[in-house]
Amino acid sequence: MIEKINIAFCFDENMYMLAGVAIASLLYHAMNNCAYDIYCIVPEAFAKSKRDELVAMVESKDKNSKIIFLNANRDFDNSVVKQYTPGIFYRFMLLKLLPKNIDKIIYCDVDVTFHDNLIDLYNIDMKDNLIAGVADADQLCRAYPNNGSYINSGILLMNVSKLRLINAYDEWLKLSKQDIFAYPDQDILNKTCDGKILYLPMRYNYMPGAGGRFEKPVADGIYTMSDYQDAVRNPAIIHYILRQPWKNRENLVGDLWWKYAYMTPFYAYFRSKIEHQPALIKKDVYLFNLIKIMTIKIRQTKHKYYLFGFLPLFLIKIPDRFDRRQV
Repeated sequence: MIEKINIAFCFDENMYMLAGVAIASLLYHAMNNCAYDIYCIVPEAFAKSKRDELVAMVESKDKNSKIIFLNANRDFDNSVVKQYTPGIFYRFMLLKLLPKNIDKIIYCDVDVTFHDNLIDLYNIDMKDNLIAGVADADQLCRAYPNNGSYINSGILLMNVSKLRLINAYDEWLKLSKQDIFAYPDQDILNKTCDGKILYLPMRYNYMPGAGGRFEKPVADGIYTMSDYQDAVRNPAIIHYILRQPWKNRENLVGDLWWKYAYMTPFYAYFRSKIEHQPALIKKDVYLFNLIKIMTIKIRQTKHKYYLFGFLPLFLIKIPDRFDRRQV
């Protein structure tokens, strides 16, 4: 029997293509071992054509999975969002908008790809914990007061039934109106669930590009070195919060994201956006460290050479390691 898993994403029209890539990777790894009820909280004005596009994509990839759209409410319209948008609070709305018979759900940001099915994650025993997530190395390195008990909110296993039981939604709404949090949604979740947080292996929220930021948490015992190494070698979920392949293909594990982008109707859009980027790297060559004799502008697969920095000389094209024919 195929196991059914509840999972949620929250996005608007600016982010729905990223959601499409995440969902494509999710379904690719279902492999008839599981199926997903994919709940998507979107603005009420989110276009029907875009909803239909995502529905058609899901139906074409996995007949056992389905996508369900939930219209965001207006409860958080007056909340403090700082540099973000009200969409950061959509995940809070899951408690109010999900069907009453759902007692747990996996929440994921849309800037992710999946590299395993989520059966083991979904079946983790939550016990009395309210949420489960991966410790946030960045915040812990900044000496967050509750050292070792602060999680990244981009991937969560939410104990919906217990969160409803303690009226977490009302508390989240009240706190969201206070201008005291650096990262409003994440800080509020950590504050209200403190002491009732289950910590997940890092492979469920591996963030490429963190680099040396993991050295202190490993030294402090927040992560083990084996946990970190397992996340690097065998990630279940890659979270591109630090490295965004749709903005710059020349980055760590970006080829994995492009693999799944190619499986969506949105590949051509992402490809066109990145091909029209300005030069990413500029190198100047000097004679005797004084006279500029050459400038090299590198943009993905094109290396352009300029004499004295402004006279075009020639162009060299490098084989495109993200060519769609290689996926």
